[in-house]
Amino acid sequence: MDIVEFLEIVKSMPPSNSKPRPPWKLSLPDDENFMTLPIYIAFCGIAAAARPWNRKNAKFNLILCLSEEGCIPVYTAAARVFLNGIGNYKVGTPPFVSDWGGRYSNRDQFEVLRKEQAIFLREPKKELDDEAKLFGDAVVDVPLRSRRHVEAALKRFGMPISNRDVELLLSDPWSRLDKAFQEGRSPALALQRLRQYPRPGTPTVASVAKVAVPTLADMHGYGPVVEWGNNLARDIEDYRSGRIEWADVDDGVLLSGPTGTGKTTFMRALQISCGVSIVAGSFSTWQSAGSLDDFLQAMRKAFEEAKSKAPAILFVDEVDAFGSRNIRDHNRAYMTAAISGFLELLDGFHGREGVVVVAACNHPDSLDPAIRRAGRLDRHYQITLPDKHSRLSILKFHSGIELDHSQAEMFGMATEGFSGADIEQLARDARRAARRRVEVLSGTHIIAQLRTLTELSEEIVRALAVHEAGHALVSIEIGHGEVMEVKISQYRIEGKSGQLGYVRYGQIDARPKTRTEYLNAIAVCLAGIAAEMEVFGRFADGASGSEDADLNRATELATMLEGALGMGHTLLVEGSQEQLERLRAYHPEFRRRVHDVLQNEFGRVKSIVQARRATLDAIVERLMGRRTLSGEEVAEIVRRYRMPTVSLAKLPRRSAGG
Repeated sequence: MDIVEFLEIVKSMPPSNSKPRPPWKLSLPDDENFMTLPIYIAFCGIAAAARPWNRKNAKFNLILCLSEEGCIPVYTAAARVFLNGIGNYKVGTPPFVSDWGGRYSNRDQFEVLRKEQAIFLREPKKELDDEAKLFGDAVVDVPLRSRRHVEAALKRFGMPISNRDVELLLSDPWSRLDKAFQEGRSPALALQRLRQYPRPGTPTVASVAKVAVPTLADMHGYGPVVEWGNNLARDIEDYRSGRIEWADVDDGVLLSGPTGTGKTTFMRALQISCGVSIVAGSFSTWQSAGSLDDFLQAMRKAFEEAKSKAPAILFVDEVDAFGSRNIRDHNRAYMTAAISGFLELLDGFHGREGVVVVAACNHPDSLDPAIRRAGRLDRHYQITLPDKHSRLSILKFHSGIELDHSQAEMFGMATEGFSGADIEQLARDARRAARRRVEVLSGTHIIAQLRTLTELSEEIVRALAVHEAGHALVSIEIGHGEVMEVKISQYRIEGKSGQLGYVRYGQIDARPKTRTEYLNAIAVCLAGIAAEMEVFGRFADGASGSEDADLNRATELATMLEGALGMGHTLLVEGSQEQLERLRAYHPEFRRRVHDVLQNEFGRVKSIVQARRATLDAIVERLMGRRTLSGEEVAEIVRRYRMPTVSLAKLPRRSAGG
């Protein structure tokens, strides 16, 4: 029914002084006894579709077109409740509701001529010809059950509103809902039974738990080592087809990074992408074989096994345990022999064609320099902890869950510093929790496994927005670095002091820098507290304390300017950072000069912030609404609010009467 038809119907209705009855208020005691939760959901849809006739003693003959199959029993009960609310029906005389196109449809069409109010329900597959449209006063589509209808039903029955229950009530067929929510059975028990006996074909916790084996395409946040792995896969394919010799294959690489960053996971992905076998070994497993001879024999056996499966990958974990031959202790003879044996096998004196050696360690600096020499493990990749975007991708891979915006914000904050292994464990715990509750895995289960988060008050969030907006504004105004992103957090991890906001800048080129550029860097460091002073008249203690805090960084730069770069009051420079700190602590004149640099730049920044207060406020308001702004968005705000300058080269003309 289009809007024109709807308006014609409204015009043709007799005037009435009675107000429409709100669909969530049921007037008859029988309604309370007869109503179940699914009937109420259907009732909300009927009330929305039949809103023009939702008046006491209204007269109509409606054909309501349903959007789903198999829902006639539920909607029939809901339609009777609707009619009971607007008509005067005697006890024992039910309202007229019929199934259009059903067994008794023709008889019912004749009978309805004697009724003041009648509703026919038509399922999607039932035909509706022009005669039907002539027969009914109106043909109206009943909207699909919506989240709002379901939430209203849960609220009416005193049930807590949770995403998992709403999704269940929106997705389960009406027949299942009708059977679960029987008269006399509590809604809580009905929901429990729906979850306990999921319909066939519904994704279960067990099916979600079957995660595919990762490939290099799934290695989010691993950086350049993924490109190396892809190149290796192509080289091995070319080697197998005879297009290249093994000498053209990059057959040795060193991976380093903290424990848990996913070096082993990367190896599984590399194996799958290259389509080769993998042989694993380590210093500790080879050493456990026994004496030095046993150690060397076990190591040679690992290389020989990899060669027998060539092309293959030999993964050597804990390679930093070999140490260096430069260290002199009582184990020097043993370690020297072990390293020499390893080098001999790396060099391939006994042949290692078809064997790619990938070594992993936590401390690459402790390796013997000869191991990292050209032709051995000269290529080195560091695997760092994943960033927020990478952590979300890792979670999706291990759980199949994509978090909504609010959940993603909480996840990003609570998993700061997490490795890929940590996130895999988190997904495993969430699956276990879902299994115990006989529920389908969802974002709610993921969030429940996170460290406790506290939502920040609006006052704190605004202070964060002012601080970060100050950094971004001053950086753009003085041309110090390209602003890439500005972000503030809405949550804080309980018991942990972490970064609640930041401005991310573009890559700064490596050219030599002048005094002006160092002063600009100091100014940007001080811009956050200058903005807080301008807006609030004070600034918070988050700007100092840690090495990376604004005031600490500004003080370090000013100290370097005066004492280490020859750009202060003298060309004389001091050596180490410790010497500069001692100068600042025990040399009053030097301390005063550092203080003057900071004060001068703080004064300059305050002037910029005061002059651009409207721009600052605009950035703050946008941040409060979005929490994250791109550099382009911030630059656009600055351009829009930038005040036009008046040229002093030409004075404005005086008026004729002036």
